[in-house]
Amino acid sequence: MEPTELETIETQYWVDQAEALERLMKNKDFKTVILEGFFKDRAINGVSMLADPGIKQRGERGEIMEDMVAISNLQYHFKMIRNLGAIAQDDMDEETRSGSEA
Repeated sequence: MEPTELETIETQYWVDQAEALERLMKNKDFKTVILEGFFKDRAINGVSMLADPGIKQRGERGEIMEDMVAISNLQYHFKMIRNLGAIAQDDMDEETRSGSEA
């Protein structure tokens, strides 16, 4: 069965997103700012701050936890782009193979 125009557009969207993410992952500045700075350093600093008695006393743990959630959400977003992009690419490859067999 032929995919609809909307399905084709959505498939291409996820392939484009995955390709763009892969280019970003190879970019030195992106690695420094996001992968190392935000995902790693900020997460480690946040986790260590959670045990600080002053932070607990002032009731600031919630703000730190929100930072941890933000980090997690961005990581999850990247994971979904990779997964949906791989599925979309497989779908496009299958369509290409099916089209060439016809």
